[in-house]
Amino acid sequence: MNTHKMKAEKSNRKIFVKFLFLLLLIPNIAHSQVVVPETNLKSRVVISPYAQAVPNDSYTFISVSHPSLDSALTQIGVGLEVLGMGTIPNNAAGRATIFTVDAGQTHRIFVVNVSHSTLNSSIVDTRTHVIFTLDSAQFGSVRAVGIHEDPAASTVVNGVRKYSNLSQLNFWGVVFVEASGTGFAMEFLGDAHDSTVGRNFGSSKLEGIKGFSSGVGRGIN
Repeated sequence: MNTHKMKAEKSNRKIFVKFLFLLLLIPNIAHSQVVVPETNLKSRVVISPYAQAVPNDSYTFISVSHPSLDSALTQIGVGLEVLGMGTIPNNAAGRATIFTVDAGQTHRIFVVNVSHSTLNSSIVDTRTHVIFTLDSAQFGSVRAVGIHEDPAASTVVNGVRKYSNLSQLNFWGVVFVEASGTGFAMEFLGDAHDSTVGRNFGSSKLEGIKGFSSGVGRGIN
């Protein structure tokens, strides 16, 4: 009888140890999924120099759209983060969101104080994301990074080179002042609005030269 009891206790200890291991592992997995990649490669990055979230005053709204350019793959991964702001949690995962934009879709991102009465976790879905800031005035900037590590690498689809970099997407944003119902538009550097056909192109009108250009970013619909 004692032998069976000892075996049962040993088995329970093993289960408990595995359970503790999973508890420690899950936060690390979640953290790794929402940390924006670190890179200095400007062909992977879109930036906006200013954003803010002030309690009972203002918040930042950003949209990321896939306009289905002929030069774009149908799915493009995006990591977006706010810099210089205190967030909840106040770490790399708390200041970021990562998502995939499908052709023809638009994703919405709100940067808002955690105490906001209507912009809260209840509005979050597959295409709506919220980055919560500390419940005090927060000012900073926005940085987005393409998840694809080689923005100049293409995939040939029906004889056309297509790319999954951020120059295939349209970014738009506003710092919205709630009391007046107005705000001011944000400028995004590096998206499709700032990507045009340059001189360093090969024989194909959609073909970029690796190390110089990533292919046509707009104007071909």
